[in-house]
Formats: sequence, structure tokens, C-alpha cells
Amino acid sequence: MTVEQKADRPGEEFRPGPAAVVAMMSGACSIGLVFVVLPPILHQLADHLGGDADAAFGVQMMAAMPGIGLVLGGLVASWTIDRLGARALLNYALIAYMVLGSAGLYIDDLTGLCVTRLLLGLATAGISTAANTLIAHFYGGAARGRMISAATVVGSMACVVAMLASGEIAEIAGWRGPFAIYIAAPMVLWLATIIGIPRISIRGEAPADGEKGSTGIVIARLWPYYLLITSLYVVLMMTSTQVSFLLAENGIIRPVIQARVLGTASFFLILGALLYGWMQGRYGANAAFRLGLLTLGIGIVGFGFAHDAVTASIAAASKGLASGLLNSGFIHMIMNRSEPHLRGRALGIMTSAMFLGDFINPIVVHPIKEMLSLHAAFHVLGALVLAGLLWSLLRRSSPPALAAG
Repeated sequence: MTVEQKADRPGEEFRPGPAAVVAMMSGACSIGLVFVVLPPILHQLADHLGGDADAAFGVQMMAAMPGIGLVLGGLVASWTIDRLGARALLNYALIAYMVLGSAGLYIDDLTGLCVTRLLLGLATAGISTAANTLIAHFYGGAARGRMISAATVVGSMACVVAMLASGEIAEIAGWRGPFAIYIAAPMVLWLATIIGIPRISIRGEAPADGEKGSTGIVIARLWPYYLLITSLYVVLMMTSTQVSFLLAENGIIRPVIQARVLGTASFFLILGALLYGWMQGRYGANAAFRLGLLTLGIGIVGFGFAHDAVTASIAAASKGLASGLLNSGFIHMIMNRSEPHLRGRALGIMTSAMFLGDFINPIVVHPIKEMLSLHAAFHVLGALVLAGLLWSLLRRSSPPALAAG
């Protein structure tokens, strides 16, 4: 890939090698692993904690804890990266990720797991912010879009492997076993960071004369995009927090079968990420965005109608395609709409916006489930996405997230 950068950037002579490229994929990989390793064992863990409705809800909230950490961590990382620099933040956050992610190997009470998963979210936000800042620093123009797409593809491939491995390990070693994945995979990323990223200060670029960077300025300029991202992430996170229980309601309780269903979403996320780069270049960003909305709505509604593993897998495929399209679009959108000296903060806040939606998900779904059913909750959220798509088409205007730039 061609490295496009300004002459006054630190490390202007540096051309990212294989290790550096792997390190810059840490963001997509770490976020993916947070949400795909545990879903195949959530039902097992709920049984371990009592097996009643309270245990199930507690486990769902535990699964959402990294989302809270990511919300808080995105804000913390947006401030920290300007002080530590991208390389140091990535290094320290990956170490914390390994320690906190593997906590299930030695903790088995719900409170302890919730606390460590919350802190894991903080570490993940640091990894994502640092990795995306490095991509924005070393790549520009079309090369930046290709690197974002490549990172999403690799992260998704890691998720597929981790999801399937989680189910297989849980079959052999029980619910604790999959937590070991949080040591093995991040170790590769940490070594790539140490070896591949140069010891240069990457904290963002100098602002224009008289202009200062702050979190408030970023939010004031980009809040419509952040609001859209949060709203869509409430729906995008259904596979992480709700599908395991939907499958269990349908009698699909074996972790290995659940992992195969959920792994289908991760596999099609890869195709969605590849499709994003092609569609954006050929038909424009708005077309890619609307296709993402269409496939997301169809996938979530499809889960509501699914009563067997095959139908659920088809729904997972549609939803996974949407994730690849929308996630790539969100990152590219924020990078392109933030000035260089604000980019680190903007990307950190983007992470907060994404996973505010993850935290809100159980709060939104639980009352619908209690009043109607879990299947109905999928119907409602999927229908809302399709209604939003129809509204944007009837207005014949560009989606607010992609109208500019």
C-alpha cells in the first residue's frame, strides 16, 4: 500500500512493514474478540450462576459491561492519546487487555466478571483509538479506505476463528476455557506493536493558528454522526447480547452449534467489509450505507422468525453483511470529517458512541421481551431499521452520516 502523509508528520520516512500493518489491525481484532468469545457460553454461564431468569439477565448485563467500558474508555483514550502517544497507548492497552480478558480463568462470580469486563472495555477503547490513529497517520486518501477495509476483514477473520474455537473449547473444558483466547490472540498483536511501530511521537498534528482541540469542539461538530452510530449499534449488538438466548429458547443450547450460527455473522462481516470498499468507489458511500441498513433490517427481523439453526444462520449472514458495510463506513466517515489535530479525539469519541449503543441494548430489549417476547424484540428493532431506510429513500436525500465530504 502507498503511504500518503504530510511532510511535517513524525516518522515521515517510515513505511509500514508487515508487523506495523498487523499492529494497526489491533483495533478491529480487539473489539471483535470482546464480543464473540463469550456468546457461545453465555447460556452455560447463566446455568452455572443459578439458571433462573435473574441469572440470565445478569449474564446479559455482564456481556454488555465491555460496552460501558468502551463508552467511558473512548473518552479517556481521546484524552490519553494526546499525552502518551499512539504507540505507548497501544502497548499498555494490549497488556491490560490480556490480563483483564482472561479473568474468567480465575474468577467465577458475577460481580468479579462484571468488573473485569468493564475494565476490559476501557482497554479495548485505548487499543481501537491508538490503532485507528496510526492508520489515519500513515495512510491517506484511497489507501486509508483500503487499510480500514483490510483491518475490518482481518478482524472479522479473527472473530470467526475465535467464535468457532470458543464453542469447541467450551465443549471440552466448560465455560472457563474460552477465556484463554484473550491471552493467545492479543499476544500476537502486542508483539507486532513492539516490533513494527517506530518509537516516534504520534499524538495528532498541529492545529491551525489560533485553533485549539477539545472534546467539546469534536462533539459539537460531529454529534449528528455520533447519534446515528449509537442508534444503529443498539441493533448491531443484538448478536452479542441476545442471540444466544434466542437460540436457547429454540432448543439450540450446545455451545458448538451456537458458535456456528454466530460465526456465520462474523464470516459475512468479512464479505461486507470487502463489499464496502468496492461499493463506495463504484456507487458512492450513500449506496453502501443504505445497503447496510437494508441487510441489517432483514437480518434482525429474520432472527425473530428463526426457530432452527439453519434459519438463524441465514439471518446471521444478512446481519453480518450489514456489520461489515456499516462499521467500515463509520470509521471512514469520522476520519474524513475530523481535522488532523482533532482526529485522535474524534475516533475515541466514536468508540464511545458505538458502545453506548451496546450498553443500551439490554435496557431496550428487556421490557419488549417482558411485554411480548424475545422474538418480538427482534421484529421491532429490525422493523425500525427498515422504516429508517424507507424514510431516507422517500425523502430522496443523502443519509445524514454520509452526506458531506
